[in-house]
Amino acid sequence: MNATVNERPKTYKAAVDFVRQEVLAGSLRPGDKLPTERELAAQLDISRNSVREGLRVLENLGVLSSTQGSGNYIALNFDDTISEALSFLYYLRGMQESDVTEFRWMIEREALELSVQRITSGQKKRLWQELERLESAKSEEERIRSDKELHKVIVQASANDFLIASYQALTAFMDRYISTMRQRIIRGMMGNNKLEESHRLLVEGLIEGDLVKAQQGLENHFGYIEQYRHL
Repeated sequence: MNATVNERPKTYKAAVDFVRQEVLAGSLRPGDKLPTERELAAQLDISRNSVREGLRVLENLGVLSSTQGSGNYIALNFDDTISEALSFLYYLRGMQESDVTEFRWMIEREALELSVQRITSGQKKRLWQELERLESAKSEEERIRSDKELHKVIVQASANDFLIASYQALTAFMDRYISTMRQRIIRGMMGNNKLEESHRLLVEGLIEGDLVKAQQGLENHFGYIEQYRHL
């Protein structure tokens, strides 16, 4: 019995390892169809049950999507799966505001350096539109929405999938977090002019390709968060 228990993980793991290696080699890409269970069983010299179990593990991880009557495919939305898994982990660990602030600072700081080099003309246009909406908003609810979108575009402009997925995983926390922090900063400043000035500096720096200017805007922004987050 012990031999059977010890061998079982090895057999289904062969299917998992095969898919991993094919993805790493570039032989399988998002949307590609996998060989049939029969073909995989013959190729890997394992039972079809073991193949099926390995594919089920990959499907549960979000790596594969299964279509009845059609087969198994490399998932097209794996970034969303990563974000969902990270978000669930954050909930389980009970992230504090200080954790969110530190993690968000690290992500946006690194993303900014990449975004200055990689931002597209379309993303520059979106940034400017969100800045204008932020500055002309009539309600704090509108400002919060534009604030979130503005920072989201900055991270997306980095074109780094891991940074984007990590930031997206914070979305569930960001709704409450941004609203709370804006209220504290505005209360501490007796207005929101300096906060929006930091956004303008950040956006102008990105659009102009001026990393130093953009970094100053980001540092000012997070400086206000740190200064007023305990109010």
